[in-house]
Amino acid sequence: MVTEDDLFSLLSHDTRRRLLLLLEAFGELCVCDLVAGVDLPQAVVSRHLAALRAAELVVARKRGTWVYYRRRADLAPWAKDVIAALRAGPGSDVLARDARRVEVLRAEARCESR
Repeated sequence: MVTEDDLFSLLSHDTRRRLLLLLEAFGELCVCDLVAGVDLPQAVVSRHLAALRAAELVVARKRGTWVYYRRRADLAPWAKDVIAALRAGPGSDVLARDARRVEVLRAEARCESR
């Protein structure tokens, strides 16, 4: 299970924080959704998702060639509270912009995982 030091270390990087907040907002997202959301190359996103996975903050499931991520449902209550506080914090405008990019991708059906 994630420790306080692990969580805050992971959240200190803006890309990992943004990915986790997108997962918190949408529930489960395909890697292509996350790439569009944070507007970074797939290799960069995958590297940060691997770090979140190693810390047991997110879980993945594979469907065909597509990988879907979601925040672990069984996180400690204090960790869920920290993530929820980040959603409402001063960086919420960044989350809103990232979420809009995901919604545009979904509306245009540009991701082949659908």
